[in-house]
Amino acid sequence: MQRVSTSSREQFWRQVVARQRESGLSIKAFCAREQLAAATFFVWKRRLGRTGGIAPAVVGFAPVRVQPETISEPAPGGIEILLSHERRIRLTGTVDPLQLRAVLAALAE
Repeated sequence: MQRVSTSSREQFWRQVVARQRESGLSIKAFCAREQLAAATFFVWKRRLGRTGGIAPAVVGFAPVRVQPETISEPAPGGIEILLSHERRIRLTGTVDPLQLRAVLAALAE
């Protein structure tokens, strides 16, 4: 049985990690689609990250416009903003419309 060189495996996993990022899928969904073990994916992603083998993800934001006429009072409870790559922002308690605008403006920068 022929052994695959470490550099070949590293190159393969660099490409896999890049394809997962570009796919927009969660790691679990991507690995299921590609028939890869998610645990192995995480090991290689961590290994490549430590050695500088993968670039940080570029975060993109969709434009959001708050409609002033639809906001009458601060909403009780909270708001959750889902970002790409399974990241999220949670605003808990009473959410003031001005604070929400400030958060959205900061995300747009």
